[in-house]
Amino acid sequence: MNDQLNAQWSWIMDVLRTIRLDESEGRYQAYGKILQHAVGGFNATSGTLSLLNDSQDTLTIAASEGYDKSLIEEKIPLNSSLFGKVVRDGKPLLINGDITTDPKHMNALSQRTTPRPKSAICWPLKVDNTTIGVISINRIEGEEYSEADVTAGMALIKLIVMALENVRLHAEQANRIEELSALNNEMKTMNARLEEAHNQLLQQEKLASIGQLAAGVAHEINNPVGYVSSNLTTLEDYFNKLIEMLDAYERVESLLDPVAPEKKDLDFVKQVTDLSFLKEDIFDMIKECQEGVGRVRQIVQDLKQFSHVDSQEWQLDDLHKGLDSTLNIVYNEIKYKANVRKEYGELPPVECLASQLNQVFMNLLVNAAQAIDESGEIVLRTGVSDGHVWVEVEDSGKGISKEHLNRIFDPFFTTKPVGKGTGLGLSLSYGIVKKHRGRIEVRSEIGKGTAFRIWLPVVQEADVSAAV
Repeated sequence: MNDQLNAQWSWIMDVLRTIRLDESEGRYQAYGKILQHAVGGFNATSGTLSLLNDSQDTLTIAASEGYDKSLIEEKIPLNSSLFGKVVRDGKPLLINGDITTDPKHMNALSQRTTPRPKSAICWPLKVDNTTIGVISINRIEGEEYSEADVTAGMALIKLIVMALENVRLHAEQANRIEELSALNNEMKTMNARLEEAHNQLLQQEKLASIGQLAAGVAHEINNPVGYVSSNLTTLEDYFNKLIEMLDAYERVESLLDPVAPEKKDLDFVKQVTDLSFLKEDIFDMIKECQEGVGRVRQIVQDLKQFSHVDSQEWQLDDLHKGLDSTLNIVYNEIKYKANVRKEYGELPPVECLASQLNQVFMNLLVNAAQAIDESGEIVLRTGVSDGHVWVEVEDSGKGISKEHLNRIFDPFFTTKPVGKGTGLGLSLSYGIVKKHRGRIEVRSEIGKGTAFRIWLPVVQEADVSAAV
C-alpha cells in the first residue's frame, strides 16, 4: 500500500463507518460514496461496485466512478465476464498491462474507458464467506498495482463490506418502517371506517327503535284516542240537546209567577251555577279537548313519518312531509330560540330512503338551533334544478370559522363544548347524502350564520336502489 493510502486509511475507516442511508439519500448514492472512497484510497482512475442478483447468474452495477452514469444498473453475466471469474473463485484478481488483452478479461468494463487502464484489481465482496458482489479499481498511469496492494486492500474491503451491510440493513429498516407506517395508516383508516360504519349502524338501530316505539305508541294510543275523540263528539251532541232542553225550560219559566217560590228557586240555581257562562264555556272546552286529541294524533303520525316505520326501502317520497314531521319532532329544541320560516318550492317526489334523510334534516335543524345563542331565525328552503332537488337549512347563528369549514364533516370533529356534541351528526349526514348520490354545500360567515344545502337526484340509478 503506498504512502498516500496509509495517510488516508484511518480517514477512510471513519467515513465508511458514518455512511448512512437516510430519507434524502438513495441506496445507489450510498454505494457511490463507498466506491468513491475506495477509488480515492488507491489513487485509482476509475472503478465499479457490482452486486450479485437474487438469480445468482448476473451482477448489477450499483456504483461507478470514472464511467458514464448510464452504467448504473447494467447487468453483467457471470459466465462471460472477468467479474464472473472473481465471483466463482472467491479470490481477488490483479491484472497489469492492457487488461483488455488479458485472456481472462473477456467482457471487462474497462473497455468502456479511454485510454485503456494499465493496471486493475478486483476484490470479491463477502459476507459470512458468501460472495455478494465485486469491487474493482483501475489505474491509467503511474505505478502498477502489486500483490501487496491486493493484500493490503483486503482490510479495506472488509470495511467496505461492513458499510454495504450497514446500507443494506438501513435500507431494510427504512423499508420495514415504511411498510409499518403504511400498515399503521391503513389500520387507522380501516378503524375510522369501521367506527363510522359502527356509528351509522347505531344510528340506524336508533331509528329502528324509534320506528318500533312509534308503532307501539300508535297501537297503544290510537285506540284510547279514538274512543276519546268519538266520546267527545257524542258528548258535544248530548250537550247540544241539553242546551235545547234548557232553552225550552227557560221559555216555560217565563210563564211562572215572578213571586212564586218555584220561580225564586230557579233564579237562585241559575245564579249559583252561572248557567249562561256554562252554556258558552262547555263548548269551548269540548273544542279544546278535540284539538288536543288531534294534536296527539298528529304527534304519532309525525313520529311514524319521521322514522318511516311502514317502509325502510327506496321509494318515492315527499321531502316536504319529511321536513315538516322532523320539524315537529325537534320543535321543542327550537321554539325557545328561533322562529322558523318556510320558503318551499315545488318539489317532485324523490326516490330516497326517507327515514335516513329525515335524520339528516334533524341533525341540521338541531345544529341550527344550537348555533343561535339567544334568539334568531331558521329558514327552510327547497327547490329543483337539472334533475336534482335541493333542501337548505339556514340559521342566523354564530357561524363557522374558515379554518373549521374543511373539517366539519370529519368524524368526531366538533366545535361545540364538551357534552354538547359528539362530532358525528354532520359526518353521518354526509355519508347518508353520499349514499343517495348527492352532495352537501355549506356557506358561513362569522356572526351572521350558516346555511347547509343538500342536493339530491330525483331518481336514483338502478344499481344503487337495487343494492341497498
